[in-house]
Amino acid sequence: MKLTLKPIEVPFMVGDLVWVAQPCGDTNPQPYFQGQIMQIILDGSLKHTTVIRQRKEVHELIISSVIYDLKPVGDHDGVARVAVDIELFTEIETLFASREALLASQSQ
Repeated sequence: MKLTLKPIEVPFMVGDLVWVAQPCGDTNPQPYFQGQIMQIILDGSLKHTTVIRQRKEVHELIISSVIYDLKPVGDHDGVARVAVDIELFTEIETLFASREALLASQSQ
């Protein structure tokens, strides 16, 4: 039996600076922050497990969720790292390349 990985585009790369549409920690009043991506984890948790019930030579493995480990920067420099869970097949955007893109998305 062989497993194939379905090709999918994961937005952004390690080292990128991104704007995140969520507060940075519990005590921050701002609804967004800027962070640098330190690592990207392909989520292999139980909810994304592939269960094989049919006899086939090749089964496709689909990663539908990734976790971005972000180090806050700018106004939030020095705050503890933040993990952001992203579902890849949804319309909801959480990470943005610029503050302007984040604010434009929130105003829609």
